[in-house]
Amino acid sequence: MNRSFATTLLVSAFAAVALFVGLRGYTVALLGSLLILMAIGAAWTWNRFVFSKLVLERTLSRGKVDFGTPVHMHLTITNRKVLPLFGLRVSFGVSSGLLWEPRKVTEVKEVGYDSFQEVFHLNWYEKRKRVYSVLPTRRGRFHFESGFLAYSDPFGFFSNRRDDVFAPTQLIVFPKIVPIRGIASLNTYLFGSRPRDGWMFVDPLNRVGTRPYMSTDSARMIHWKATARHVQTQVHVEKPSFDQQVYLILDQPPHLPWWTSRVSNTLEIAIMTMASLIQAYSEAGYEIKLATNLVSKTRGSGPLPDNATRGRAQRNQHLTNLALLQSFSLEPITKVLARRARQMAPGSTVVIVTTAQGALEPAFLHALRKVGTKSKVALIRVLDDSVSLPKDVDQNQRGLREWRIGGGVPWHEIEQLELY
Repeated sequence: MNRSFATTLLVSAFAAVALFVGLRGYTVALLGSLLILMAIGAAWTWNRFVFSKLVLERTLSRGKVDFGTPVHMHLTITNRKVLPLFGLRVSFGVSSGLLWEPRKVTEVKEVGYDSFQEVFHLNWYEKRKRVYSVLPTRRGRFHFESGFLAYSDPFGFFSNRRDDVFAPTQLIVFPKIVPIRGIASLNTYLFGSRPRDGWMFVDPLNRVGTRPYMSTDSARMIHWKATARHVQTQVHVEKPSFDQQVYLILDQPPHLPWWTSRVSNTLEIAIMTMASLIQAYSEAGYEIKLATNLVSKTRGSGPLPDNATRGRAQRNQHLTNLALLQSFSLEPITKVLARRARQMAPGSTVVIVTTAQGALEPAFLHALRKVGTKSKVALIRVLDDSVSLPKDVDQNQRGLREWRIGGGVPWHEIEQLELY
């Protein structure tokens, strides 16, 4: 028996009782019945106008945020009428993976979604505002649904509900960014040596002079003719290369069982590596191009947007692209490299981060070497700790070199990545 039918039956019963006792002349019983009927009428009126002149607002302090940074959700309700409200329930669905403070406001709704619920009591012409701290526990896009209002009168006779009370909104959480130990070796290989006069990186193809040899310099940088003239070991001085393009390419082989925890963890570490490189190279002033064979939630298998060319705008755009990547790929990375190779200018820098385990496929190595004929290529492999392999790429091969990152530690416990 639903509530409306029970209320109708109750009203009919008391109306019949009022009529009977009125005809019989029972004054006290008549007054009691009339009072109950008046209470039911007041509850009906209360329920009818409960949502009129009621203003709700839900805002997030930020729409995009770095991993580990809390966001504040402001929930405001304004009652602009004489009628007070007691027990007004606000509810909406929200993507799982958020820690709320206070935590009692959410409960599990279904797989991938939680339910936010809060109760407000408002007097006439009163405004209530509550602030909730939200801490993301993973990268990605979090949906805040439109939600609904629910109300039941104080006597429990009637209930009311209004849907779509908020505008749907979303929160983008960037991948976790951590320091990379050993990045100096990678940067020296890609961009050249580091002089001591304040330059961040230099172009190994644009040499402008020589200087005395230092213990941290590579032997390959020695200028032998200048050494003979000066009777002192001299090395090349290379010009800064702030206008250089850096291509960052992320690879997840399609055949990997992406639904398993091990593969998912190595992928998250690979995405963390990409995000940390984007952070470092954006601060250094480089123009970054991003490509991957992973499927994006918004772009599918299509190219990722990269119209921002410098600074924080470039950083946020690429981190947003990484945040929206899913865990599986539909095509081999060789096809992505073939498309991108036509766009790469000679002398550009290419960093490929892959989660491929075991021996690399010959087609992949061939594509790397082909790109390496006109670009400096660095390969970073994220390997499970159980994998122990000789490096497939010759360390001394011109234009191509390999680094590795351990992928056996859970990604959320990592505070520093190490290249070796």
